[in-house]
Amino acid sequence: METQITRKERWAFGLAGLGQNMVYNYTTAYIMVFYTDVALIAPIAVGTLMLVARVFDAINDPILGNYIDRHPSPKGKLIPYLKAIPIPMFVISVLVYFVPDMSPALKLLYAYVSFILWDLMYTVSDVPYWGLSVTITADPKERLSLISLARILCNVGLAVSIVLPPLLIKLWGGGQQAYLLTAVLMASVGSLLFSLVGRHAKERIQANNQEPSSFKNLLQNKSLIILQSSRILQAFRMVIATAGLYFAKYNLQDEAQFSLLGGLLILAMILAMFVTPKLKKHFTKKSLYQASLVLGFFAHITLYFLGYHNAWVNYAFLFIMGLSLGLNDVLTYTMVGDCVDAYEQKSGLRTEGLSFAFHTFTTKLQSAFGLFFIGFLLDQTGFIENTLQQPKAMAAIFALITLYPAIASLLGMIPMVWYDIKEKRTQ
Repeated sequence: METQITRKERWAFGLAGLGQNMVYNYTTAYIMVFYTDVALIAPIAVGTLMLVARVFDAINDPILGNYIDRHPSPKGKLIPYLKAIPIPMFVISVLVYFVPDMSPALKLLYAYVSFILWDLMYTVSDVPYWGLSVTITADPKERLSLISLARILCNVGLAVSIVLPPLLIKLWGGGQQAYLLTAVLMASVGSLLFSLVGRHAKERIQANNQEPSSFKNLLQNKSLIILQSSRILQAFRMVIATAGLYFAKYNLQDEAQFSLLGGLLILAMILAMFVTPKLKKHFTKKSLYQASLVLGFFAHITLYFLGYHNAWVNYAFLFIMGLSLGLNDVLTYTMVGDCVDAYEQKSGLRTEGLSFAFHTFTTKLQSAFGLFFIGFLLDQTGFIENTLQQPKAMAAIFALITLYPAIASLLGMIPMVWYDIKEKRTQ
């Protein structure tokens, strides 16, 4: 059986991740500010929308993953979904920024419907995309190399979606039209790049399951449950981009500075992803995972006590935060693959669809809890959109990128004490 990933496949997989992240992160980073400051929806209503929509959609992830595992087609288990999703990805990603000028109630209803549809679209793209990283090769080293390249390019997409939009929105005069035009640009390029993986990738590892996988199999995968529990506890680390946009706009009083701060953060993430395969030669994934959280705690809590009035201090600690996030990111995806392999050795069942669906499930729970908390905290501290904020609100915004992520870093370490995959089984 052919096991070597071709260069075309490797780059198709990586560039698809770049495109998906252009689309995904533009919406996750900017939609909350768009809703509160442009569509003029109350912060607590937006926070509740984020919680309800993302929890609802998170539930669909394991349902889709279970369906994928149970219903492979002659053309593959995952590839058909990857071929079908690029056009809906473009259309729905534009519609979320097309909020009509209606009554507040109808405006909120439109936001609920369009954002839930957008989340569902992301599920249908993300579950099979990362599941493919397990079925495209059986070689763990090749898989680590593939995922490392993909995560690097994903963060290039993240960089584009963080650095470019504030400049475009400012260039196009702000307001809804500026956000909408930016969405059209990001979605068209991102969807085109994502279409590459469905056209060029190949599924090589075919499951020989004696019975269809089920949610019971997911619950039996102890290592996967532990890993994802750790990720959920890190929720406040995962919404730093949204919190950072509020920080730049209101604490630094220059929304365009988010391009510089976000770009620096992502540059550090990409650097960490380059060195992760080299570090893996000397340390276990679990030890590196825990080290990434220690590093994150140090960066967030130190900046919290130093304050943000020195620009170079901000730059230095944002860079360290990026190193922590980048190291953690690559390791998490490869460890999910390890959990799939380890469970197959134990049970004879391959559950890549269900396992990576569970991964996107926890990603959405992270976002749901984190974004709801942002909306709640802004509401409780007297936040008023598009005005100079009171000290209490500014302190809360700063805590969203320092104190709360520091606490989340410590919490994320706790479940990993019980993570017990011996890497010699999967290396």
